[in-house]
Amino acid sequence: MRLTALFLLLLPLMEIAGFVLVGQWLGVLPTLALVIGSSLLGLLVLRSQGISLAQRLRRPRSGDPERAAKGVLSGTAQMFGGLLLILPGFITDILGLLLLVPMVRSALWKIISPRLVFVQRGGRGAGWQQRPGGPTSSGPGPAKAEDIIDLDEKDYQRHNPNGSSPWTRLPGDESKG
Repeated sequence: MRLTALFLLLLPLMEIAGFVLVGQWLGVLPTLALVIGSSLLGLLVLRSQGISLAQRLRRPRSGDPERAAKGVLSGTAQMFGGLLLILPGFITDILGLLLLVPMVRSALWKIISPRLVFVQRGGRGAGWQQRPGGPTSSGPGPAKAEDIIDLDEKDYQRHNPNGSSPWTRLPGDESKG
């Protein structure tokens, strides 16, 4: 986390240094042309991959959930690469171009996939979740019998001091007030 924060703080300084170095090497106009060209390429990638990913998510999935998840991750990585290409700067352009390379996406998949649990629900579709206890776990899990508190009518009563107010009236209270 600290390395990420440090990288994000230093990234603008590194991008400025990159502009200066490339500007000295190529000149101002070719440098600006590279920045504008990479942004246009990023827009094209983002548009095409966004449409492709949306179609892939809408299509009913059957079979191997791991394969479906890999396809979604690949499309998402390509979209993120397009987004990085849109940002002005040569370091973000290099990172964006790397995410467009299939071998890099495969390596990224090998890093991320061991942390995922693949499930098939109801015979239709595929999904994935973080392993239980992971940093972004989706919740505490199913309720246990000792976690459920069953209240009777006498254990719980609703107190409404402004019974006639339409703003505090609850459904089923039409006859009151």
